[in-house]
Amino acid sequence: MTKKSASWDIGGSLEPLVHVEDKGSVYIVTADLPYVNKEDIEVNLSEDTIEIKAKMRTKHCFERWGTHQKSVIYSSFRKLIKLPSPLNVDKAVCSFRKGLLEINLPKKKTGRRIDIR
Repeated sequence: MTKKSASWDIGGSLEPLVHVEDKGSVYIVTADLPYVNKEDIEVNLSEDTIEIKAKMRTKHCFERWGTHQKSVIYSSFRKLIKLPSPLNVDKAVCSFRKGLLEINLPKKKTGRRIDIR
């Protein structure tokens, strides 16, 4: 029997590998979601928070005692990430390719420069 497990199945609790990088005017959030289908991912944004939800189905097929057995294991997780700067939610871009979710989050421009007369 061959068992595949996701990188975010750690000791029974589901926690994906997530990396947040501050590139000055934009945050880049990368999440490792192996064995997850694009349709099973939900990303929600607010002023300064990202919520990533995903569902994973893992199928197992094996033969034992002369019978062919199948099972499906369902897992899910929810990850909240709070960022220190407000986000420009309308210009956020999200992509998913080969198990890697990447979210580009532009920072909201706050404050302004005032000319001195």
